[in-house]
Amino acid sequence: MNRLIKKLFITSFGVVSPFLLNAQETTPGAERGEIRDTEFIIRKDRVLTLPTQNRINERPPALPSVGSQGNYTYAVKDFFLDMAPVTVAIQPFARNFPKPPVDAYHSFTRLGYGNFRSPLAEIHLNNLPDDEHTFGVKLKHQGFYRGPVDGASSAEDHTEVKLNGSLFREDLEIFGDFGYDRDKYHFYGYSEGSLSSNEPFDLAQVLHTAYGRVGIRKVEQLDVFNYQATLNLRLFNDNYLAREHEASLQAMVGFRANENLHGGINTQLFFTSPSDERYTGINRNYFKLQPFAVYQKAGIHFKVGANVIHENDVVPNKTKDFHVYPLADISYHPVQSFGVYASYKGDVLRKTYYDFVRENPFLGPSEQLRNTIQNYEVDLGVSGKILDEMHYKAGVKYGNFSNMHFFGNSAVDSTRFQLIYDEVSQVLNYHIAAEWNFEGMYKVDGEINYYQYTLTDLTSPWHRPEWEVKVHNTFQPDSKWTIQFNAHLMGGISAINLESDVSTTLKPILDVQAKFDYRITPRFSVFAIGNNLLNQSNQRFWNYPVRGIQGIGGITMKF
Repeated sequence: MNRLIKKLFITSFGVVSPFLLNAQETTPGAERGEIRDTEFIIRKDRVLTLPTQNRINERPPALPSVGSQGNYTYAVKDFFLDMAPVTVAIQPFARNFPKPPVDAYHSFTRLGYGNFRSPLAEIHLNNLPDDEHTFGVKLKHQGFYRGPVDGASSAEDHTEVKLNGSLFREDLEIFGDFGYDRDKYHFYGYSEGSLSSNEPFDLAQVLHTAYGRVGIRKVEQLDVFNYQATLNLRLFNDNYLAREHEASLQAMVGFRANENLHGGINTQLFFTSPSDERYTGINRNYFKLQPFAVYQKAGIHFKVGANVIHENDVVPNKTKDFHVYPLADISYHPVQSFGVYASYKGDVLRKTYYDFVRENPFLGPSEQLRNTIQNYEVDLGVSGKILDEMHYKAGVKYGNFSNMHFFGNSAVDSTRFQLIYDEVSQVLNYHIAAEWNFEGMYKVDGEINYYQYTLTDLTSPWHRPEWEVKVHNTFQPDSKWTIQFNAHLMGGISAINLESDVSTTLKPILDVQAKFDYRITPRFSVFAIGNNLLNQSNQRFWNYPVRGIQGIGGITMKF
């Protein structure tokens, strides 16, 4: 009621006010802006009466329910029709996704030339992309027809021919490669100028290797069952009396229980027939069986297995041909950036004349070929991955070996080398390795090793380094440039001349290399290669200095 009175008061005041103001303005004798006394009368006894509104407070009555008085009966009849059932062929929807663009040039050739009369010619031929087969051909020749000692008397050249191909059938790949390598060296480990021009002595060492491989493997490597097998053949000889023929079969069968557990069996079988000036008619057989299982989950990696080996080398004081060695490898990374690892392994390391001559191309006849028995090797250390860019690993290895091989200048001809074996050797190896990849533009990896040898029959680890450092740098500032800088350092190499019974320690080796590639067009690019940029007279093997600073420049063409 009070609210209603207030509204009426405000309304009345709004209606009366204009008249009062007008009256003041029209009163004679009154001055403009003068305020005069005025009396207002407000009556509170007035009553507003509104009509009465009818209200419905009662609910409407409920309607009577509708009921049925009749009974209904339905007769269901079966209809048997002689019709064949409808067959619906269901198959997954196949969408033709557009294939990503591929490089229009699938083959290339490279031509170059440098000092020391060093031509370079290389060609790679590959087929166009195909879902059923691939094949390729590689031809390469590189020569250094002048060397560091007496010009052509220390020359070398290398020729390589290789064919490879694969045939794909559903989940199966049949692959193979065949090739031939020819490597020519010279035994120039003599005093410079000591050979007269009319001396009929051939210093050349020519190595011929023909090889072939045929294999089969499962394409999908992550299936529950996995397999691979290869049949290999290698024929090797030099231009003297060294011969070595080898046939081998290598196979792998694997299983994958789940994403955390997998395992398998690796098998190797080798038949080798070497002959040389001091031995012939030898059959060196080697069989190895390695069952293993791997479990990994939440930063834990664990591998356990065994190396079961049978080999028939004839070695003094040998007690058995059958060997069984445990294999264990475990690592734990609580965080990605840091973890610890440990491994223990025993093995028989196969060593053939081909392996020895690839390590030291100036090798001459030796008394015997022996495998290296790795009685055990323990490796402990730390490793990790930082910011998905840098990997590192550092640790200590300690191993016990039998029949470890070394090199010494031959007692018959000091320009050649012969094999020397130590019956039992302990090797302590401190090692550290790291790799950093910065956004694909810069990549560097390096490795440092320091060795300590405890020998039984030898006074020093002849022609093995005490320390070694390797650094590789790759820099790609843009899509056209590729720049590489590499360094290889090695020191503490002890050498012995068995002919004169004189020993020495070779100077440290410091080899710095560089390579530049610049793409002019999508098809053409130029390159430059520099070796031994510090122009050092490095000797990896006693009396065999390497070439001084040497460079090659050329062009590469894709087609």
